[in-house]
Amino acid sequence: MGRYRGTSDLALPADWERKAFGAYRYTVLPFACALVLWPVVFGVIWTMVTDPESVAGGLLGLVLIGPLAAAFTGWGWSEIPRTAPVAADILATDAGPALVLPVPRPSSRGSVVAIAFGVALLGAGLWQFIASLGEDWSTGAALFFLISLPALFALLLGFGTYHPRKTRGELGIVLTPQHIAIDYGKGPTRLAWVEVSAVGARSRREDFRFGSGTNVLSLVTGDAGTGYRTIDIAHTDLETDPTRVYHLFVFYVRNPGARAELGTDAGLDRFRRAGYAGQHPTPARF
Repeated sequence: MGRYRGTSDLALPADWERKAFGAYRYTVLPFACALVLWPVVFGVIWTMVTDPESVAGGLLGLVLIGPLAAAFTGWGWSEIPRTAPVAADILATDAGPALVLPVPRPSSRGSVVAIAFGVALLGAGLWQFIASLGEDWSTGAALFFLISLPALFALLLGFGTYHPRKTRGELGIVLTPQHIAIDYGKGPTRLAWVEVSAVGARSRREDFRFGSGTNVLSLVTGDAGTGYRTIDIAHTDLETDPTRVYHLFVFYVRNPGARAELGTDAGLDRFRRAGYAGQHPTPARF
């Protein structure tokens, strides 16, 4: 997930928040939690190495605490402000040459972690059960049963959400003189330029308040008579300068004659040099 600051002099949309692109203050809590948990993880590993009899309990503790420490570390890392790459390319499509803006490939990391966590948890429970056979096996069996429930849930979640990773060529925001196609990996959303009546901008914050928000640009279609519809593009769904992308859509919505350059070197050069100056859009209200 990218949280990229802009790399041009183009104005940030009025309703966007700069801190949504990452702020160091949002890294304090996750990194502090990670600093507390990682010594515990290494302490458990050291105990397992020096005391073979504690391997079963240590393995269980490692399975429970290790992923949590890694999650806090990843969360903190994702909140660090970064400079956006100015990425775009011209590719041949069924509709002819097109300007393509890159988006992140759907990650199966979460699914793989869930599967690994489930397997590790089952392994730790089985180890605990085997270790208890010479003593009170009923306690070991009960513990294994309790551990197996979250383990099976993690396995079902992992296998249920896993999707083969697509190649870069199958993803992106594809812009031709006539059409827009947006594909994040679950199938494209297509619309014609003439359907777009306005470009909106807003910043949203999910219920979880401890991290930065998300800046969103919206392609507005329809009218008051037929009803408005919006297609949202979050800045975290882009692997290029989000402010530049916002001004790109505003420019081509307001200048239909310039759409002919999409898919040509002129359109690519305009994006790279942020040649959308002079446009001072008013965010759409809907």
